[in-house]
Amino acid sequence: MRTTLRRAVLLFVFIMALLVMPVSNANAVDTELFVHKSPDFTLTVPKWVDQKSLDPNAILCRQPKLGSATTLEVAVHNLPAGMTYHDATLVFKKALEGPWKASNVKILYEREIKLKDNTQAYEFEVKWKSGMWPLRSYAVIVFKDKKIIEAVITSSFWVGDNQKQYPLSLILK
Repeated sequence: MRTTLRRAVLLFVFIMALLVMPVSNANAVDTELFVHKSPDFTLTVPKWVDQKSLDPNAILCRQPKLGSATTLEVAVHNLPAGMTYHDATLVFKKALEGPWKASNVKILYEREIKLKDNTQAYEFEVKWKSGMWPLRSYAVIVFKDKKIIEAVITSSFWVGDNQKQYPLSLILK
């Protein structure tokens, strides 16, 4: 029994080590420019597999391969009157707890940022669980033309800088 348990633990540690290893440039992801009209914006996105989202406002949802824990999702929502960036973070948290049935949802940080085009934006990172699987979501949101533009990358355990580049590539027109 102990031998089996030790082997299972070693296998788990090996799998976790593989997951946390940095991705080399040899595995660089092909990208393309995603263009959206009304509100007008662009975003550099990976050429992953298109997926269907649980969010009815999603305009793009992609994964590296079917069933992957890593997902890039872009959504456009109506901006309720008086809503602030901080409110949007709380709405995101409630959405995770609702349709996604997430547990242990914790906002790790949230702050105002400037995008590459100098547009005022907001970023936040959330740690949560789907069943027993730990996930993190990194989001960049912008308010424009009474809309919320939301670009979110979700992955297992953490979201690396190489993944954050996609939401951060948001440019308003």
